[in-house]
Amino acid sequence: MNPTRRILPVQLAIGLGVVAISTVLALGANRFPEEMGFVILGAHVYPYALAVFLGVVGLLLCYQAVTGGFRELADHEDESAKALPGGKLGAAWVTAGLVGVAVLINLIGFVLSAGLLFACSARGFGSRRPVRDLAIGIALTLPIYWLFNAGLGVSLPPLINAWI
Repeated sequence: MNPTRRILPVQLAIGLGVVAISTVLALGANRFPEEMGFVILGAHVYPYALAVFLGVVGLLLCYQAVTGGFRELADHEDESAKALPGGKLGAAWVTAGLVGVAVLINLIGFVLSAGLLFACSARGFGSRRPVRDLAIGIALTLPIYWLFNAGLGVSLPPLINAWI
């Protein structure tokens, strides 16, 4: 790719979006009390580390956007890009699953909302069996729920809310 090519606004917006997400994450981590969390490291350390990582990635994406575009980006004519499932519709399914978890976790519980996320993600990657995918998602989530609640003593939203 020619490094003297013009700035690509869409790619620059992606980089700036990642930088904005890292900034919001760092501001949120600042709200954690330092005495919370594990004995060695406070609860704020992990969000800060992720914020720094995302900030660096966002800045690198911005740099690439202003110096000719993202590197190693497959051309539209590339056959390997055509073989990938989903595309924009697949990304929409995965995004819908993430938004669904955020909205529904307190309404339907951790296990059902995580199962829904799994089913939406599977649909985004080309699956056409939503009932099977939901069952697999619930089966994968149940041991995680029990491990966190019983094994680690970390309180997750209820398994299934009482009104269901």
